[in-house]
Amino acid sequence: MSHDGFRSGAMPACTSQAGFSLIEVAIALVVAGLMSWAAFSGYVTVSEQQEIERGRAEGQQLQSILRAFALRNGRLPCPGTNPDGYETLTGGACSPGNQLGWFPYLSVGLELPTDRLRARYSVFREANLAVPAKDADLAVELERTGDALGAPTYLDVTDLIVALNNASTKTATSTRTHLTGDGGAAGAIDCAANRVMVAAYWVVVPLQDKDGDGNRLDAPHTLASLCAASPSAPPRFGSDDVVVAESPAQLAGWLRKSLP
Repeated sequence: MSHDGFRSGAMPACTSQAGFSLIEVAIALVVAGLMSWAAFSGYVTVSEQQEIERGRAEGQQLQSILRAFALRNGRLPCPGTNPDGYETLTGGACSPGNQLGWFPYLSVGLELPTDRLRARYSVFREANLAVPAKDADLAVELERTGDALGAPTYLDVTDLIVALNNASTKTATSTRTHLTGDGGAAGAIDCAANRVMVAAYWVVVPLQDKDGDGNRLDAPHTLASLCAASPSAPPRFGSDDVVVAESPAQLAGWLRKSLP
Protein backbone atom coordinates (compact mmCIF):
# COMPACT_ATOMS: atom_id res chain seq x y z
CA MET A 1 0.00 0.00 0.00
CA SER A 2 1.39 3.37 -0.89
CA HIS A 3 1.94 6.03 1.69
CA ASP A 4 -0.74 8.12 0.00
CA GLY A 5 -3.19 5.25 0.28
CA PHE A 6 -2.35 4.76 3.93
CA ARG A 7 -2.77 8.39 4.76
CA SER A 8 -6.06 8.48 2.87
CA GLY A 9 -7.42 5.48 4.71
CA ALA A 10 -6.33 6.72 8.13
CA MET A 11 -8.00 10.17 7.78
CA PRO A 12 -10.60 10.49 10.64
CA ALA A 13 -14.22 11.21 9.66
CA CYS A 14 -15.40 14.88 9.97
CA THR A 15 -17.85 15.59 12.89
CA SER A 16 -20.32 18.54 13.21
CA GLN A 17 -19.56 21.02 15.99
CA ALA A 18 -22.10 21.45 18.88
CA GLY A 19 -23.49 24.84 20.04
CA PHE A 20 -25.66 27.80 18.76
CA SER A 21 -24.85 30.28 16.07
CA LEU A 22 -25.10 34.01 16.78
CA ILE A 23 -28.35 34.14 14.79
CA GLU A 24 -29.90 31.39 16.88
CA VAL A 25 -28.87 33.13 20.11
CA ALA A 26 -30.35 36.42 18.89
CA ILE A 27 -33.67 34.74 18.00
CA ALA A 28 -33.84 33.09 21.43
CA LEU A 29 -33.26 36.44 23.16
CA VAL A 30 -35.98 38.12 21.12
CA VAL A 31 -38.48 35.36 21.94
CA ALA A 32 -37.62 35.52 25.63
CA GLY A 33 -38.03 39.30 25.59
CA LEU A 34 -41.45 39.08 23.95
CA MET A 35 -42.60 36.50 26.49
CA SER A 36 -41.43 38.71 29.37
CA TRP A 37 -43.18 41.74 27.88
CA ALA A 38 -46.41 39.80 27.45
CA ALA A 39 -46.28 38.58 31.03
CA PHE A 40 -45.60 42.10 32.35
CA SER A 41 -48.35 43.62 30.21
CA GLY A 42 -50.81 41.07 31.54
CA TYR A 43 -49.80 41.93 35.10
CA VAL A 44 -50.32 45.66 34.51
CA THR A 45 -53.74 45.02 32.97
CA VAL A 46 -54.81 42.88 35.92
CA SER A 47 -53.48 45.46 38.40
CA GLU A 48 -55.31 48.30 36.69
CA GLN A 49 -58.53 46.32 36.60
CA GLN A 50 -58.21 45.55 40.31
CA GLU A 51 -57.76 49.26 41.05
CA ILE A 52 -60.80 50.14 38.95
CA GLU A 53 -62.86 47.57 40.87
CA ARG A 54 -61.68 49.10 44.15
CA GLY A 55 -62.69 52.52 42.83
CA ARG A 56 -66.14 51.23 41.90
CA ALA A 57 -66.59 49.72 45.35
CA GLU A 58 -65.59 53.05 46.89
CA GLY A 59 -68.06 54.89 44.66
CA GLN A 60 -70.89 52.54 45.58
CA GLN A 61 -70.16 53.04 49.26
CA LEU A 62 -70.25 56.82 48.86
CA GLN A 63 -73.55 56.57 46.99
CA SER A 64 -75.08 54.53 49.82
CA ILE A 65 -73.83 57.08 52.36
CA LEU A 66 -75.29 59.97 50.35
CA ARG A 67 -78.69 58.30 50.20
CA ALA A 68 -78.69 57.60 53.92
CA PHE A 69 -77.63 61.18 54.68
CA ALA A 70 -80.43 62.55 52.47
CA LEU A 71 -83.03 60.31 54.11
CA ARG A 72 -81.90 61.36 57.58
CA ASN A 73 -81.32 65.10 57.01
CA GLY A 74 -83.71 66.11 54.24
CA ARG A 75 -80.85 67.47 52.14
CA LEU A 76 -77.66 66.38 50.40
CA PRO A 77 -74.26 67.18 51.94
CA CYS A 78 -72.56 70.46 51.19
CA PRO A 79 -69.29 70.15 49.22
CA GLY A 80 -66.05 70.81 51.05
CA THR A 81 -63.98 73.76 49.88
CA ASN A 82 -60.90 72.09 51.35
CA PRO A 83 -59.99 68.39 51.17
CA ASP A 84 -60.18 68.09 54.97
CA GLY A 85 -63.25 65.86 54.97
CA TYR A 86 -65.78 68.40 56.23
CA GLU A 87 -68.72 70.24 54.70
CA THR A 88 -68.08 73.94 54.16
CA LEU A 89 -70.93 75.59 56.07
CA THR A 90 -71.63 79.21 56.96
CA GLY A 91 -73.80 79.69 60.01
CA GLY A 92 -74.67 75.99 59.89
CA ALA A 93 -75.90 76.12 56.28
CA CYS A 94 -74.41 75.53 52.86
CA SER A 95 -73.43 78.88 51.38
CA PRO A 96 -75.21 79.95 48.17
CA GLY A 97 -73.15 79.05 45.13
CA ASN A 98 -71.21 76.27 46.85
CA GLN A 99 -72.06 73.38 44.53
CA LEU A 100 -68.65 71.84 43.78
CA GLY A 101 -65.80 70.68 45.98
CA TRP A 102 -64.42 67.70 47.87
CA PHE A 103 -66.50 64.89 49.27
CA PRO A 104 -67.15 65.57 53.01
CA TYR A 105 -66.14 62.16 54.35
CA LEU A 106 -65.95 63.09 58.03
CA SER A 107 -69.22 65.03 57.98
CA VAL A 108 -71.10 61.95 56.74
CA GLY A 109 -69.42 59.57 59.19
CA LEU A 110 -66.63 58.05 57.08
CA GLU A 111 -62.88 57.94 57.57
CA LEU A 112 -60.82 60.31 55.45
CA PRO A 113 -58.94 58.38 52.73
CA THR A 114 -55.43 59.13 51.54
CA ASP A 115 -55.06 62.37 49.63
CA ARG A 116 -54.68 60.72 46.23
CA LEU A 117 -58.04 58.91 46.54
CA ARG A 118 -60.19 61.79 47.80
CA ALA A 119 -63.25 62.19 45.63
CA ARG A 120 -64.67 65.29 43.97
CA TYR A 121 -68.33 65.98 44.63
CA SER A 122 -71.00 68.22 43.11
CA VAL A 123 -74.63 68.78 44.13
CA PHE A 124 -77.46 70.44 42.17
CA ARG A 125 -78.53 73.81 43.53
CA GLU A 126 -81.11 76.23 42.14
CA ALA A 127 -82.73 78.20 44.93
CA ASN A 128 -86.18 79.80 44.91
CA LEU A 129 -86.72 81.23 48.38
CA ALA A 130 -89.61 83.40 47.18
CA VAL A 131 -91.64 80.31 46.28
CA PRO A 132 -90.38 77.39 48.40
CA ALA A 133 -92.65 74.92 46.60
CA LYS A 134 -90.58 75.58 43.46
CA ASP A 135 -87.18 75.49 45.14
CA ALA A 136 -84.54 73.09 43.78
CA ASP A 137 -81.62 73.67 46.13
CA LEU A 138 -80.71 70.14 47.21
CA ALA A 139 -78.04 71.16 49.73
CA VAL A 140 -80.26 73.07 52.15
CA GLU A 141 -83.11 72.18 54.49
CA LEU A 142 -86.19 74.12 53.51
CA GLU A 143 -89.88 73.65 54.28
CA ARG A 144 -91.34 73.20 50.79
CA THR A 145 -94.62 71.41 51.61
CA GLY A 146 -96.17 74.05 53.88
CA ASP A 147 -95.93 72.10 57.15
CA ALA A 148 -96.08 74.16 60.33
CA LEU A 149 -93.18 74.46 62.72
CA GLY A 150 -93.41 71.57 65.20
CA ALA A 151 -95.28 69.24 62.84
CA PRO A 152 -93.75 65.74 62.54
CA THR A 153 -93.10 66.31 58.82
CA TYR A 154 -91.61 69.79 59.21
CA LEU A 155 -88.25 69.97 57.41
CA ASP A 156 -88.14 66.27 56.61
CA VAL A 157 -87.23 64.18 53.58
CA THR A 158 -90.55 64.93 51.86
CA ASP A 159 -89.30 68.49 51.41
CA LEU A 160 -86.18 67.17 49.69
CA ILE A 161 -88.35 65.05 47.38
CA VAL A 162 -90.16 68.22 46.30
CA ALA A 163 -86.83 69.86 45.53
CA LEU A 164 -85.73 66.80 43.56
CA ASN A 165 -88.95 66.85 41.55
CA ASN A 166 -88.32 70.51 40.76
CA ALA A 167 -84.71 69.82 39.79
CA SER A 168 -85.82 67.08 37.40
CA THR A 169 -87.57 69.71 35.24
CA LYS A 170 -84.42 71.80 34.78
CA THR A 171 -82.23 71.91 31.69
CA ALA A 172 -78.58 70.94 31.95
CA THR A 173 -76.33 74.00 31.79
CA SER A 174 -72.66 74.73 32.39
CA THR A 175 -73.53 76.53 35.66
CA ARG A 176 -75.31 73.60 37.32
CA THR A 177 -74.34 70.04 38.25
CA HIS A 178 -74.81 67.85 35.19
CA LEU A 179 -73.60 64.83 33.22
CA THR A 180 -72.22 64.47 29.73
CA GLY A 181 -72.28 61.33 27.58
CA ASP A 182 -70.65 57.94 27.91
CA GLY A 183 -69.02 57.59 24.51
CA GLY A 184 -71.81 55.23 23.46
CA ALA A 185 -75.58 55.40 23.54
CA ALA A 186 -75.54 58.66 25.52
CA GLY A 187 -73.28 60.32 22.99
CA ALA A 188 -69.83 61.87 23.17
CA ILE A 189 -68.03 62.60 26.42
CA ASP A 190 -68.00 66.33 25.76
CA CYS A 191 -69.00 68.77 28.49
CA ALA A 192 -69.34 71.68 26.07
CA ALA A 193 -71.25 70.07 23.22
CA ASN A 194 -73.16 67.22 24.90
CA ARG A 195 -74.83 68.17 28.17
CA VAL A 196 -77.07 65.16 28.64
CA MET A 197 -78.92 65.74 31.91
CA VAL A 198 -78.89 67.43 35.29
CA ALA A 199 -77.68 65.31 38.18
CA ALA A 200 -78.87 65.47 41.77
CA TYR A 201 -75.22 64.84 42.56
CA TRP A 202 -72.15 63.22 41.12
CA VAL A 203 -69.04 61.83 42.77
CA VAL A 204 -65.77 61.29 40.89
CA VAL A 205 -63.27 58.89 42.47
CA PRO A 206 -59.86 59.51 40.87
CA LEU A 207 -57.41 56.65 40.40
CA GLN A 208 -54.40 57.25 38.13
CA ASP A 209 -53.34 60.25 36.04
CA LYS A 210 -54.15 58.39 32.83
CA ASP A 211 -54.17 61.47 30.60
CA GLY A 212 -50.78 62.59 31.90
CA ASP A 213 -51.69 66.20 32.65
CA GLY A 214 -50.29 66.15 36.19
CA ASN A 215 -53.77 66.07 37.77
CA ARG A 216 -55.17 62.82 39.10
CA LEU A 217 -58.59 63.78 37.72
CA ASP A 218 -58.84 62.71 34.08
CA ALA A 219 -60.72 64.48 31.29
CA PRO A 220 -63.43 65.65 31.20
CA HIS A 221 -63.10 66.15 34.95
CA THR A 222 -61.34 69.19 36.34
CA LEU A 223 -61.31 70.93 39.70
CA ALA A 224 -63.54 73.71 38.33
CA SER A 225 -66.02 71.75 36.20
CA LEU A 226 -69.60 71.02 37.23
CA CYS A 227 -69.71 68.35 34.53
CA ALA A 228 -68.94 64.65 34.94
CA ALA A 229 -68.94 61.76 32.49
CA SER A 230 -71.90 59.41 32.62
CA PRO A 231 -71.41 56.58 35.15
CA SER A 232 -71.91 54.16 32.25
CA ALA A 233 -68.77 55.42 30.48
CA PRO A 234 -66.18 52.59 30.40
CA PRO A 235 -62.52 53.10 31.41
CA ARG A 236 -60.64 54.62 28.49
CA PHE A 237 -57.05 55.05 27.38
CA GLY A 238 -56.90 58.55 28.86
CA SER A 239 -59.24 58.13 31.84
CA ASP A 240 -59.91 55.66 34.63
CA ASP A 241 -61.96 57.98 36.88
CA VAL A 242 -64.91 56.21 38.50
CA VAL A 243 -68.17 58.19 38.46
CA VAL A 244 -71.32 57.58 40.50
CA ALA A 245 -74.35 59.81 40.08
CA GLU A 246 -78.12 59.89 40.23
CA SER A 247 -80.68 61.95 38.41
CA PRO A 248 -83.12 63.90 40.62
CA ALA A 249 -85.89 61.49 39.62
CA GLN A 250 -83.80 58.44 40.54
CA LEU A 251 -82.95 59.74 43.99
CA ALA A 252 -86.53 60.90 44.62
CA GLY A 253 -87.80 57.44 43.71
CA TRP A 254 -85.36 55.76 46.09
CA LEU A 255 -86.29 58.13 48.92
CA ARG A 256 -90.03 57.54 48.42
CA LYS A 257 -89.48 53.78 48.61
CA SER A 258 -87.43 54.21 51.78
CA LEU A 259 -89.96 56.33 53.67
CA PRO A 260 -91.25 54.68 56.86
